[in-house]
Amino acid sequence: MDKLIKALEEEYGIKAYDVKRIQYGLWEESFCILAGSKKWYAKRFWYKARVEKRYDRMIRGLELSQSLREYDFPAPLLIKTRQGKLLAHVDNETYQVNEWVRGNTYHPGQLPEREAFYMGQLLGKFHRNWIITTDKPKNKFHSPSDAKNRCFELLQKYEGYSEEFACMAKEVLSEQIILLDSVTDEIIKSLPALSLVGKCYNSYWVEQLMFHPTGEVAALVDWTDGAGTEGYIGEDLLCCLHLSALDLNGIFSFCRGYHSINPLPKEEWKAIAAELCYGFVSSTNFLGGWFDKYNRRMEHWEKIATVWHKRVPIRFKEWKEIENVLLSLCYFSVDRCNTR
Repeated sequence: MDKLIKALEEEYGIKAYDVKRIQYGLWEESFCILAGSKKWYAKRFWYKARVEKRYDRMIRGLELSQSLREYDFPAPLLIKTRQGKLLAHVDNETYQVNEWVRGNTYHPGQLPEREAFYMGQLLGKFHRNWIITTDKPKNKFHSPSDAKNRCFELLQKYEGYSEEFACMAKEVLSEQIILLDSVTDEIIKSLPALSLVGKCYNSYWVEQLMFHPTGEVAALVDWTDGAGTEGYIGEDLLCCLHLSALDLNGIFSFCRGYHSINPLPKEEWKAIAAELCYGFVSSTNFLGGWFDKYNRRMEHWEKIATVWHKRVPIRFKEWKEIENVLLSLCYFSVDRCNTR
């Protein structure tokens, strides 16, 4: 704590009389800073490679967050250093400080439908800030046979491990292999692919946001990696739906909120459903990360990653229901859907 207190005073002119650690942060440490009558949030990036390899992306995301504040986007106010920098570097450590935001937080699988709706609206608002164009469709899906091979290879790697996470991984991978047997190459070749391109957030999911008691978003708090890069906007929706571990009702609420702000055509919703249901079951997702153990708080990562992966086979079995729910959104704004 002494290094943090020293850095706050030297770089920000903040004389902290109390520092409390916050439990969040897989790639960074988070703190509540009390200084006089004020309260601040501070982040220390423990994963050095992140700062070394992604620094330009981190700065771009932070700058974007502050520019969007001018349009009433709920991004926290960043506190600049004495030299006007967005990040401080002291004694081989990197820090970020912003205003303290009050709100409710949720873990994957816990988000109420009301909050999911407002979360979807905010992502729609983010995408609507820039022009969205139609690009060549995203690369086609992996074939069932290739997907089975990858799942089988990772399953073999888990053999011999009896930890709780490893047992979950073996169970999920085994089920994925069985489900992939029910899919033919012809079916996969006929699936639509994502085609709408624009500026993306790239890491939009439930643990990045805080919510008012009314359910509306109080703040989108993590802006340090990749926000503002070009990509398929459907990837942002998929990231949220998967990493937030939303069930069928949650998926509908989130996408209904998104569609109310930024309507998508039917073909794009069909592609999102295909990616969400087949794309993830034909992937090993983050299961290989268990062997790398690059996260600081592996016990927390294991807990949330378990929730992510257990929903993968369930969504595959609900594919038709999910597609029907997403396609029904277009009836709320038929004209706009058909003009894209």
